[in-house]
Amino acid sequence: MNLYSLLNKKFTCQFCGKQHFIPTKDILSKKGAILSLPKFLSNLVKGRKILILADDITYEAAGKRCAEILSGEYEVSSLTLSPKGSKRVYAEEKYLPEIFEQLQGKSALLTVGTGSITDMGKYVADELSIPVVAFPTAPSMNAYTSGVSALLLKGIKQTLPVRPAIGVLTDLDLVSQAPLDLIKAGFADSLAKSFANADWKICSLLTGEDFCPLPLKITTQAENRYIDRGDELLQRKEEVISYLMDGLNAGGFSMVIAGKTSPASGGEHLISHFLDMVAHQQGRESFSWHGLQVGIGIMISACIYKRLKDFSPEQVEKRLSRRHIDYEEESKDVFFNEQAFSEKIPILRNLPQNLPPLWEEIKEQAFSLVYSLKQIREYLGKAECPLCFEEIGVNRELARRVVINSRYIRGRLTVLDIAAELGILEDVAEDFLG
Repeated sequence: MNLYSLLNKKFTCQFCGKQHFIPTKDILSKKGAILSLPKFLSNLVKGRKILILADDITYEAAGKRCAEILSGEYEVSSLTLSPKGSKRVYAEEKYLPEIFEQLQGKSALLTVGTGSITDMGKYVADELSIPVVAFPTAPSMNAYTSGVSALLLKGIKQTLPVRPAIGVLTDLDLVSQAPLDLIKAGFADSLAKSFANADWKICSLLTGEDFCPLPLKITTQAENRYIDRGDELLQRKEEVISYLMDGLNAGGFSMVIAGKTSPASGGEHLISHFLDMVAHQQGRESFSWHGLQVGIGIMISACIYKRLKDFSPEQVEKRLSRRHIDYEEESKDVFFNEQAFSEKIPILRNLPQNLPPLWEEIKEQAFSLVYSLKQIREYLGKAECPLCFEEIGVNRELARRVVINSRYIRGRLTVLDIAAELGILEDVAEDFLG
């Protein structure tokens, strides 16, 4: 399947039978792509007033050069965000007013950066109905093509629907020289897709929620070209980095196709979001890059799936019949997005009736989607990604809290919920922490 041939087209899905639409109009990844920026924009944008959004690092890496290249044909202004109370710029609400002010009256927004710049830019541009073109400075996450923005609002990491970028221009010379931790972060983040889709499939079987196989198929197709080549990413091989960018773009498109984050974000992402919220609460820098935190979350999910695969329907029924969880008590002194979590309480309360009869089907259809713990450890290890909390500076006490309580910040059912309701989540945490 040629994913890029589907850009800006409506098509009927051969798997679910529904009509999908990817509004992104163009994707270009090549060496020296920055020189194609004026032509790339001219095919996508009406008007000549362009705002370049960057931070102080990405402006020096590429934003300044983008401005120079565009200045002959466009009226270009730049907004370079500097950190406020931290060492780097994060996707937080305190930066939004300045972006709103500078973007007024512009023809288009060019985001030059990675996750934080892209997410804040997409959010503000969506509010103002202004098109966005993304210029990645690292292959670090899938926000370039996604229809969501992840922002820290009032201390809670939230994922908000937005219009995707209409174009993504990637200069392979530039992204291949990005900091290695950012390359590794993109790699780790991309490996979440099988686990996110398994979580989505479980929820679908239990609740009747729509599930489409296409998102996982397009991400797996891209992923197969680089998943076992983590060592070559460390060597900055442009071919493998190009494949990784394709995988990240596919991850963003998978969310657009589904109309939700489910194909790209499951329980493993809640681990990362929870860590970001702890860091914000403590007034400290993030423990690590988002994708590297997700990689540890993937390890947790893999541990859970490994334990659950040997459960029988009778064991599931017995464990659920004994369960009694006081959600308010368990979530005390942790982040508890009550409004979001309350959405899945009815699902959790119905598990004793619904889960045992569906257990074998869930194992066949959902558990079969994920990589084994051994495979994930090998893939992440080959790329030298962190494999445990200690490697990113998270102590044992906090790590245990993160594993047990991350499920409280979202209303979507994940394998973290299944493990908690079956009474094994604390055991998984203890085993993982050693």
